[in-house]
Amino acid sequence: MDICEREKRFRSKKGLINKGFTMVELIIVIAIIAILATAVTPAVLRYIEKARIAIDINNAVLIKDALTAYAYPSDFQGEDVYYTDPNTGVTEHFERGWVYVDQTEIRCSNPSMALALIQAGLVEVGPGTEGKLKAAEISGTTWHPSAPEGDYIRFSGINEYVFNNKMCVKARTTWNTYQLDVYMIGGEPRLGGSASNTIRTNGHAKDEEAATYFQEQLGFDGSRVTPIGEQNSN
Repeated sequence: MDICEREKRFRSKKGLINKGFTMVELIIVIAIIAILATAVTPAVLRYIEKARIAIDINNAVLIKDALTAYAYPSDFQGEDVYYTDPNTGVTEHFERGWVYVDQTEIRCSNPSMALALIQAGLVEVGPGTEGKLKAAEISGTTWHPSAPEGDYIRFSGINEYVFNNKMCVKARTTWNTYQLDVYMIGGEPRLGGSASNTIRTNGHAKDEEAATYFQEQLGFDGSRVTPIGEQNSN
């Protein structure tokens, strides 16, 4: 075999090795990838949301246990809440304390709610602040730290104690807020809960579907669906 013949064969093999995809083949591959992505993405998102819901429920159970175990003062009455149901026009009156959790904050309506979470180790403040909160609870007065401390970041426009930590809401489509309520009935605390995926701009809002599912997960089957307060940015 002469040199020219060997060179022809080498070039022929090299051409076979370097042969790439044709445009038609590339289009087919891209189309298949697009179809698979369209089919798989919703399932992946649902799986991620289920994982987020599980985290929220676990955190809500910890809050529920903290509120159940806390030793409330004998004169605990809670805060007055009025809500007019848009479907019936009936105004409801609630007297309750609450722990409200959204995607950025945890809000406690009074010193007792804050102390329940602090003593359970769910939110963190210094011992001095804890002592002053206890004094405020006993005296029935309102006191707030003068600056952020630990998980405490500010007080809201309705004097809630606002905290921020990893226990904030993780779900994105099932609910964007949930709330655990404490009612004092006959000297004994009674707990309730609610959740919502609505965007609140004024007043209070109910989301029956999200609230019912949330209550079932926490063992509050058949409990009253109470409205969650408006998002407060003060």
